[in-house]
Amino acid sequence: MRFGELKVTAAVLAIQGLLALYTAQSYPRVYLPFAALDFLLAYLVYTKSNTAVKVALIYLGIDLFLAIFYLIAGVLLKGVVAFLDFLAIHDMVSYIELTFGEEEASEGNG
Repeated sequence: MRFGELKVTAAVLAIQGLLALYTAQSYPRVYLPFAALDFLLAYLVYTKSNTAVKVALIYLGIDLFLAIFYLIAGVLLKGVVAFLDFLAIHDMVSYIELTFGEEEASEGNG
């Protein structure tokens, strides 16, 4: 997988959806809507929906922010979540950079 193709982001969202399903088995069912959101965003990002990329970027940014706070508090497992969020955000920013560069190049030539 290369960055900028949104496959990394789709994989990270699918992994987080599976983690939310696993968490919903032993904790309150409040995690189920987040699992559904993760799977829906994973599918829409994989199909390269621009709106889904923007929503996923905001969602993963907030998740990264909260994971860093949990990591500071001593929950070491959130370090893995923070790393996955960072990879997904890097992938989405690379995708945006590639698409914006293509649009800018086509405007300059035309």
